[in-house]
Amino acid sequence: MTDTITGACHCGCIEYAVTGKPRLVVNCHCDSCKKRNGSAFSTYLAIPENGFSVINGHDQLKEYEVSDEGTKYFCAQCGSPIYNKNNNYPDLIMLFYGSLSNNLDIKPAFNVYCENKCNWLDGIGQLKSFERGIER
Repeated sequence: MTDTITGACHCGCIEYAVTGKPRLVVNCHCDSCKKRNGSAFSTYLAIPENGFSVINGHDQLKEYEVSDEGTKYFCAQCGSPIYNKNNNYPDLIMLFYGSLSNNLDIKPAFNVYCENKCNWLDGIGQLKSFERGIER
């Protein structure tokens, strides 16, 4: 893996770079993540905040205070989540895996908040899979 990670929102308005390697990659199954991101779970790279920089579109980076514990940062144009800040980890950014420009060869180390995990996720590897979308 390279020492520089790049990413962007869906519309490309916001671009960022990360120097250094992630400290941790984790899947979060908490109900808050599911609601905020419209997904069954979220995958995050925990990265040092001082290694993160917005290259383009800083004025389009909006924030939403989720709770006293944290804030979500996202693109004002397309709504793509970029990262979260959790006050329990003040020196880290929880970068959304889906915002990465490249599919890096990194895998989550573990799952958290599994008490809220969708039970169908345990068998997801056995579902019929297609390289692309289903044709009509």
